[in-house]
Amino acid sequence: MRLTLRACLSALLLTMHACGDSTTEPPPPMADATSDTSSSDLTSPEPDTFDKTAHFPNVSCDSIEGLCIEIVHTDVEGLFEETNLLEDNTTVVLGAGTFELDNQITIREAKGITVLGQGIDTTILSFATMQVQSNGIDAIGDDFHLEGLTIADTTKDGVRVEESDGVVIRKVKVTWSGGPATENGAYGLYPVRCRNVLMEESEAYNASDAGIYIGQCINAIIRNNIAKGNVAGIEIENTQFADVHDNTAEDNTGGLLIFDLPGNKVVGRDLKIHNNIVHDNNRENFAPSGTVRQVPAGTGTVIFASRRVELYGNSYKGNKTGDIAILSGLAIEANASKWALNADELIGETQDLNLITDDAGVYNYRTEEIVVRDNTHEGSGLAPDTSSVFYRPIGFLLAVLYNGAPSDSVMYGTLGESSFHVTDAEQNSNDNHICAGGNKGGSFASLNLEVIIPMLEAMEFPTVDDIFQPEAPFTPFDCTEFTGGPIPDITLE
Repeated sequence: MRLTLRACLSALLLTMHACGDSTTEPPPPMADATSDTSSSDLTSPEPDTFDKTAHFPNVSCDSIEGLCIEIVHTDVEGLFEETNLLEDNTTVVLGAGTFELDNQITIREAKGITVLGQGIDTTILSFATMQVQSNGIDAIGDDFHLEGLTIADTTKDGVRVEESDGVVIRKVKVTWSGGPATENGAYGLYPVRCRNVLMEESEAYNASDAGIYIGQCINAIIRNNIAKGNVAGIEIENTQFADVHDNTAEDNTGGLLIFDLPGNKVVGRDLKIHNNIVHDNNRENFAPSGTVRQVPAGTGTVIFASRRVELYGNSYKGNKTGDIAILSGLAIEANASKWALNADELIGETQDLNLITDDAGVYNYRTEEIVVRDNTHEGSGLAPDTSSVFYRPIGFLLAVLYNGAPSDSVMYGTLGESSFHVTDAEQNSNDNHICAGGNKGGSFASLNLEVIIPMLEAMEFPTVDDIFQPEAPFTPFDCTEFTGGPIPDITLE
């Protein structure tokens, strides 16, 4: 494919005056600061109720074996001093109240560190007066455990954990107290290049990129979390062997995103995404930059450039652009050479994957072995996002294509297929093994971007007569299983 969706749709700017739009693309507007931010309310006990010498009523060193340090909220200097000099296998207990911090908490060169607060919205780390571009908690170290606190108003990421094996993030809330806004930090909870990650019972609000992010990780369980008011609610990027279940993604721009990006050494695979609530993700996109700036408001789930993804038992409702889109990575980055990876540098398991290979390396842009089944759909696809043909062309394309009719519940871009026909199932290939059989209601469409994009280049407007909309069970996309056997149960080592 010669052009990305963005490039070819930009030609439609020539006709936008007739639609009441402008040929000049403004930067994405900031979200209304008067939006409901009750979920981000920061309250704490009065400062004079604390005694620096007293043990904390809920969590204290009395019940913890080994090295343990207690720090009250008024001892900010002591907090920085202690965390800069941590020995292996130390527990840091933070008292109730608000720690007013002007720089990040950095944890390095120590293993087995546990940081415990007294609970969400009881122990609060506030970075509203931050003086430098930095994160809230920034940790590198195996067996890192963070639990029971709120992190607010960081300049960059709320919690960033890198290159660590054995990460537990439990009952942690990250928020920006002014509501969704472009100047907010990018990520709420951000483990990256980690192994054996458990994130549970945590919350993320108002991040300008992703509230809950799992990137370039191997072995991860993400369960019982809440993501609201973010650009991307939950994002699983270039990750192998993850179980993402019983989470709520609501009131984001995009609810639950699963994809690989070019250049990352971990090729995404074997992702179980199930029993999640993905409702009403219609938040105006307020990302300042990055891949998520392309996500149309009203997106439930997008899957691209990944493989062996099983999306099942999820509840989709009220996502105005659409519930589920399955796209080739070439729809996002059309230059195949940018997807080339050095086979000798890959991290994780790839030997059994059907990756494209040539003398330049291996390529992970193809989307294949995707099983979408047993999901429910209600009231979505009624008003695709047309706010920006340049930044968010997919929403504009769907608005043109469906022309007021609801977009289909599951939409497949069809790039890389060997044959396509708008009505005859037998003349449609399923070379990439995309399975949409067994859904509870909803519809399916194969969009055939190989044809639609040249139509747009020629200023011809496609309609639903140009796509394949089979009746259930959606033959030849009616499969329900992978060709290479089921995804194994995800266990943390």
